[in-house]
Amino acid sequence: MWKWIRIPKGIALLAFLLPWMTVSCSDQKIAEASGFGLAFGRISAMGQAASAGDGASMNFWLILALLAIAAGLFLLFTKGREAAKLVLGTSVAALVLIFVGTYRYSKDAIMAEAAKNGSDGSMDQAALAMIQVNWHFGYWLAMLSLIAAAVMAWLVMSGKEAEAEAKMRSLAADATDAAKVVAAKASDAAKDAAAKANDAIDAAKDKKDDEPPKQP
Repeated sequence: MWKWIRIPKGIALLAFLLPWMTVSCSDQKIAEASGFGLAFGRISAMGQAASAGDGASMNFWLILALLAIAAGLFLLFTKGREAAKLVLGTSVAALVLIFVGTYRYSKDAIMAEAAKNGSDGSMDQAALAMIQVNWHFGYWLAMLSLIAAAVMAWLVMSGKEAEAEAKMRSLAADATDAAKVVAAKASDAAKDAAAKANDAIDAAKDKKDDEPPKQP
């Protein structure tokens, strides 16, 4: 299992290239960004928001998360199983850093920042209330991959990887057997349906042959 931890770690790093967040107002998209975009302040603004420029600053929490993931990958390629605790630590650290780093883009944080900057008019509050922040596939993929890497590292560290691998193989075998049974039943059902269709066609032909010829 140790060598397989590289897969979710690598996926977590690549997930930063995917779309992470969109901001919309009244169902109209006004900004979007990937994980790297959020980390390095490259948020794409659209519509009227684009005229003001991006103006985004680097997110050092997300940059640290990237460094933690990269450090975990470095340990996986250069160290043995004795580094399982460090790999677990980098995965958990990256999870926490991503959570903290993305909180500033939540609706509550945006409204709190606007209130702190003096945007407390009724029109400003009404406009802010219509803002929607949506998190997309890249964000969730990064989080789930880091959780998977942390679980796998913990199994290696606790010496339970053999038991986990055995259970996974058993579940995979059961799933394969179940898929074969379902496929066999589907094949039998398809054959029965085809046989019934042929019988119906033959019966229709026989009925037509038994009909007396029409008189001119």
